[in-house]
Formats: sequence, C-alpha cells, structure tokens
Amino acid sequence: MRRLSAYLLIFVLVFFASFSVVHASQTEDLLGIGDRVLNRFFDMLSDSAKTYLDITDGAVEVNVFLPDVLLVNMNNPVDRYYRPENMIDIASHVSTTRSPLLLEENAANAYIQMIAAMRDYGITDLAAVSGFRDFEHQTRIHNIEVERQSRYFPRDEARRRAAMIVAAPGTSEHQTGLAVDVSSAQVGFSLSTRFENTAAFSWLSLNAHEYGFIIRYPRDKTDITGVIFEPWHLRYVGADHAARIFESGLTLEEYFEEYLTGAWSE
Repeated sequence: MRRLSAYLLIFVLVFFASFSVVHASQTEDLLGIGDRVLNRFFDMLSDSAKTYLDITDGAVEVNVFLPDVLLVNMNNPVDRYYRPENMIDIASHVSTTRSPLLLEENAANAYIQMIAAMRDYGITDLAAVSGFRDFEHQTRIHNIEVERQSRYFPRDEARRRAAMIVAAPGTSEHQTGLAVDVSSAQVGFSLSTRFENTAAFSWLSLNAHEYGFIIRYPRDKTDITGVIFEPWHLRYVGADHAARIFESGLTLEEYFEEYLTGAWSE
C-alpha cells in the first residue's frame, strides 16, 4: 500500500508538471527547455521514490575500469550526469557533418592525428558524423527507435531490438566522449553497413589501433556486444589496449574479462 501510494503521488505530480510544460512551451525553444525541465523533474521524483521505498533498478550502475579505459554497455551504465571534463570540438580541425562535434581531449587529439595519416595515404573523404551525446540526447533518439520498432513488435521486444540499434540512455559510449561515428562520401556520409566496403573502412581496419581506436562492434560478435554490426563506430581505448584488442580479435567485453583475470598482466 505504501509503495502504491508513493507511485500514485508521483503520477499526479508528473501529470500536472506535464500539463504546465505543454501550455508554457508554445515555441520550439521553450518546448525544448520544457522537455529538459520535465525530464529532470521526473528523474528527481523517481530517484526520491526509490530511496524512500528502498527500490533498486534491475541494472545497477557499475563503472568498470582498466587502468585507463572505461567499459560502457547494457550491464555497465554511466550516471545520467556523467560528462567528460575536457572535450575538444574536432569540427575545427577535421571534416565533420555537424558542428560542434565534441570528443574527449585524448580521443580528439588521437582522431585528428589519425585523419592526418589517412590524408597522407590519399583518403580524404572521411567525416565524423557523431561524437559526444549527453543522456538527454541519447534518451530522445533511443525513444524514437523504440517507437519505430513498436510498429512491428510487442513493446518489450521493441525495446530489446531498439537497444541493439540505438543504445539506451546511460549505456551509450557516446556519453563518454570516447566514441566517434564516421562515414565517407562513398556512402553519402550515412551510417550504413555499406561503409564496410569503402577504402576508408579498409584503412581503419588495419591502422586505427595505432592511434588508439578499435572498431567497437564487429560483424560476428553481436551476441557478445549486444549491438548490431556497426563498421562506422570507433572507440578510443589508447594505443596499448587497442593494439592488444586488434591482435587478439577480441571485443572490448572479452578483453576486459581476460584482463581482469590476469591474462594481460605484464
């Protein structure tokens, strides 16, 4: 009864907050502000109710680190307010499809160096499509994918499928600023598996690890990563870790498991 009363109270408060936001947000700018305020308001209410009722989520926030690498996936989410301290707008240095496009400082510098090497090799049509995304941004695009999948599947299955395509908020590497999606003119700068057949991808497959990047979601490892094949998604882990992952053919999840059991001890 106590639990039911608390949730009823939350429902009433959120309902009236939603009503107020809708009427106060007549322009596009105000609507965006209203959405963010409402999201934060709901988060506060939800967190308070969970504390009051001693409720825990199914996915507990766990930050799993190697000495200098963060693992983020469905089992290891980051806090909704997580944000890298130092980020660089790489749009000022390399080709991007949007501006600004932020990456964590070390990842950004490594990416800029990698693009310079690609240009020296003769590949000049690569562009960064997406970098850092905060929790709210990830929530919006994830919900869009859930709605799209819901046209064809029951809600639970739609959510499962959506999470393999667009990570649920808190479980996206983009929130760390360490992931960058790339594409090329050969595929119209789209995030498509056709990117696998481009000269840019061939070069990245053989050389990205030298600059600290790995192709995070390989074609034959979706059962391990929980994510569809994404040839466009690069993750910065540093040159040492990237070299080991490249040479071993492991995913980041497998690499963490072996590292934590001492397989990579010096």
